[in-house]
Amino acid sequence: MPIWLIEVFGGRDLDLAFLVIALMTAPFWVAMIAFPSLRYLRQSAQPWLVVPLYSAVLVALLWKSYHAAAWPEMVSSASYDGARVFARHPIAFLVLFCNLQIINLFMGIMIYQKAMRSGFRAPVELTLCWFLGALALIPFSIRLIARRQVTR
Repeated sequence: MPIWLIEVFGGRDLDLAFLVIALMTAPFWVAMIAFPSLRYLRQSAQPWLVVPLYSAVLVALLWKSYHAAAWPEMVSSASYDGARVFARHPIAFLVLFCNLQIINLFMGIMIYQKAMRSGFRAPVELTLCWFLGALALIPFSIRLIARRQVTR
């Protein structure tokens, strides 16, 4: 299906899907940043629980796009231009963005767990992880080194 056809007839649906994907992990992020000591959060912020939950959204998005025949055609060669063309497709972009949200949340949960085990809160690092991903590991690592808690 051509991209322009998807954007013309599905523009509102694409906007809504992007908003849902962007905000789907927000409850965990807000809880880990603002209320890290909640008992329920400490029990539910587990990668084996949260990642499959949000991966179900990714699978549902892939399933719906497959049934709507809206998945982009695969480029025959692995190149920068082929990847750029693939990522420009609205459905492929939503899938990649959803995957990024899940990976960032996984990394945030690991930072949250390590901080809780080490006895401190990491709101700055978790906020950075929410918006910038792996760059949050730099200040978190520096903080662990400064507290001499790298190997614990």
